[in-house]
Amino acid sequence: MVNFYYPESLKEALELKASKELIPLAGGTDLMVRYENWSSLPADFPGSVIAVGHLKELQYVREEEGVLCIGGGLPLNEVLEHKGIPDCLALSLDGIAAPALRNLATLAGNIQNASPAADSLPPLILMDATVRLISKSGSREMPVRDFVSGPGRTALSGNELIESVRIPMAFINAEGKGRLSYRKVGTRKANALSKLSVCFWSQAEEGRIKDIRMTLGAVAAVVVRLPEAEKALTGISLSDLEKAWTKVRPLYEEAIRPIDDQRSTAFYRKRSALRLLDAFIQESASEF
Repeated sequence: MVNFYYPESLKEALELKASKELIPLAGGTDLMVRYENWSSLPADFPGSVIAVGHLKELQYVREEEGVLCIGGGLPLNEVLEHKGIPDCLALSLDGIAAPALRNLATLAGNIQNASPAADSLPPLILMDATVRLISKSGSREMPVRDFVSGPGRTALSGNELIESVRIPMAFINAEGKGRLSYRKVGTRKANALSKLSVCFWSQAEEGRIKDIRMTLGAVAAVVVRLPEAEKALTGISLSDLEKAWTKVRPLYEEAIRPIDDQRSTAFYRKRSALRLLDAFIQESASEF
């Protein structure tokens, strides 16, 4: 039998996590699927579970010290209702499942599940978002890109919880000045896992690329982002961008290493991802 803990406060939750090996459960929309059991039987969790989605201390959106902080227990639909959420994140969250599921699912849960097809990861990594991890003994912050290390693998320690996801206000303030492209390729717009997802953003100034960012999900074990490739394209004139891209494109061809599964083939994923990259470069090369 699985023990289920329902703390009354975040402090109590951290004390429990410090003393026991517990699986955190917020909305449970990923965990219930991962540990599903035979029909009509409870989920077959490998250990005891602690509920955290009801904790008010984890349900907020606020700006502090140059970052937009999204509490780890806030349901996705409530995140979407906040006017300060960047467009690239809103577009990705709006494509996750159905509204009823988004009333339960959380952004922290989507990250902690660490699926290569997680819809929120490409925009979060593109924005250089971080996660704040807390435990009874303290807190630490790390980039989302470093937090997810592989399918189902993260840097979360056994005594920690994701307190918040933190997005730099510098990007949020600049987003509208650039060219944004987000695309989820799936069987349906929602209610389906992604075959692949891409998030691109570029900003031009005086006819040159000032900033360019490209992330791709579900095409490798982790989200693909190549800072060295982006750096090679930064400062290039718009008229020379497509030519410069031909030298950078092989880096993405090497980094995109998808698999065959029930949703798609590796061939389709790689071809589609590269074509979407080509299209974004063409769009970025045109004047705003």
